[in-house]
Amino acid sequence: MSISRNLRLLTCAALLAQCFGVKAAVAPRTAQPSDTSLIVIHAGTLIAIPGHLPMRQASIVVRGGRIESVREGYAQIAGARVIDLKQKTVLPGLIDCHVHLTTPTLRKDAEHDPAKLSAADYALAGVVHSRQTLDAGFTTVRDVGADTEAIFALRNAIQQGQVVGPRIFAAGRLIAATGGHGDVRGYPDAIRDELVGASTCDGPFDCRRAVRLQVAHGADVIKIATTGGGGDSGGNEDAPAEMEADEVRAIVEVAHSLGRKVAAHAHGVAGILLALRSGVDSIEHGSFINSEAISLLRSQDATLVPTLSVLDRVAKELPDADPKDQPRMRAFLSEMPGNIGAAHRAGVRIAFGTDAGVIEHGTNAGEFGWYVRIGMTPVAALQTATVNAAHLLGQDKDIGTLEAGKLADVIATDGDPLNNVAALGKIVFVMKQGTVYRSAP
Repeated sequence: MSISRNLRLLTCAALLAQCFGVKAAVAPRTAQPSDTSLIVIHAGTLIAIPGHLPMRQASIVVRGGRIESVREGYAQIAGARVIDLKQKTVLPGLIDCHVHLTTPTLRKDAEHDPAKLSAADYALAGVVHSRQTLDAGFTTVRDVGADTEAIFALRNAIQQGQVVGPRIFAAGRLIAATGGHGDVRGYPDAIRDELVGASTCDGPFDCRRAVRLQVAHGADVIKIATTGGGGDSGGNEDAPAEMEADEVRAIVEVAHSLGRKVAAHAHGVAGILLALRSGVDSIEHGSFINSEAISLLRSQDATLVPTLSVLDRVAKELPDADPKDQPRMRAFLSEMPGNIGAAHRAGVRIAFGTDAGVIEHGTNAGEFGWYVRIGMTPVAALQTATVNAAHLLGQDKDIGTLEAGKLADVIATDGDPLNNVAALGKIVFVMKQGTVYRSAP
């Protein structure tokens, strides 16, 4: 990416942030570790570590963007700014491990032709979606497929305090086989080559190159596709895998050697098994996962990121869908919840993911309702978006719980999410790294 183009993207993102009135909320200096400002949060109920007993009438002491201590009682510290959340439930900032921040939400009546959209279009859309996501209580996300220039410009602008949004761990472009899920079809070759870039690969040597290229662009994680998408026949339960074993093994080897985890988009059984046998770190969607795949997930300590929220869109669009697509859509609706439920009951680690961009940005918390419906307790559902997600990202030391030394990512709700996960869809307070972006009424 050229320096001048990157600067244009950052400038566009910053200008849009100002247009949306978010400039006053950006205080990047206060979130830096060198800042000595002191904040005390008084929490009526504190879920500091999801899975542990909540604390009543507790305090979180924040200094320089990190948690200095968590105390019983309402601490009074001279010179500290006090944030009164005594009537709220306070908990760690949420983490969504499967989003597409720069993607306009896909609707039947919306035009989303990648040949007509530039990197700047995607980056500017990402500014809006980032604010919506942060306001919903998601202080960290993993973006697993986007225009390379747009997503890294957005990630960097947020890091630098120019744009308001969640902390982003980004994959850049999806790596896929030629003709596979990540390859676009129906365009002349010149346009197709421009849209896909160099993210398709064939053979292990070419796939190593594709990984190295994404890392050179700045990828935090590598995303591959071993099956087709849910909207095409390649996503069927019995569809063959779209990559070869030597290709996926090569991707995993070079990604791990460069310190990056590998996330595999996979719906059908063949693609799921191929990805797991090749050593990927997470399965994205896992719609038609079977007992063999569940055993592999457990034995390899891999993570499942289900994205069940997409089923709401599938159900809505089913009546008007093309008749040839309806059997596949019905299969997703009838089988995916039970399959993910079986994985949970078997002890597979599940990390929260929504596919935001396919569903509406900012409605991420609807995924919690699905987790309860497939058999999770509310606390287990909350763990998917906190401790489990932090583990998948390799960020356990910084996020996922509210403990001394961790980043001050703190949210609050009026309700009790341990009784009703719907409370997580009504966030009233958001702090990311010590800076308040949404204040409780």
